[in-house]
Amino acid sequence: MITAARVRELWDYNEFDGLLRWRTAPCGHRKRVGDIAGWVSKSRGYRKIRLDGQDIQQHRVAWLWIHGEWPSVQLDHINGNRTDNRLVNLREATSSQNKMNVPIKRNNSSGYKGVSWCRERRKWKAQIQINGKNRMLGRFESPEEAHHVYCNQAKRLFGEFARVE
Repeated sequence: MITAARVRELWDYNEFDGLLRWRTAPCGHRKRVGDIAGWVSKSRGYRKIRLDGQDIQQHRVAWLWIHGEWPSVQLDHINGNRTDNRLVNLREATSSQNKMNVPIKRNNSSGYKGVSWCRERRKWKAQIQINGKNRMLGRFESPEEAHHVYCNQAKRLFGEFARVE
């Protein structure tokens, strides 16, 4: 188990820019003291770091560095930027809360989060995901109406975690 003492021994964490920097020069690497540690993952876009043969997301290491323990649940990047590991941009979140703070999907044709076209009824439908299950909120004449219902429900269910744009 990787401890706070171990990560503090290897890296300095700057909570204002969210970066980990090498505290000591690692053996066998070209890195020097003060160099930014890790890389940005091409697959998911998170900053990562390798320690003792494990690839770890840097936002989790930053949390450990500051709080002295691993987060008890997932960590959410409040502004949605997966490389922004400033402490003010990180908060603990359940899986459902974390999923609510994602931006609109690229393939969304309605232009509104939580809204899609229902071919069978020829109306716009609003739905929301709760604990991994889609919940229908209704069908509407316009995408704006459907989005309004989605926004109200998202704010009611997920409060500050609801990203509705």
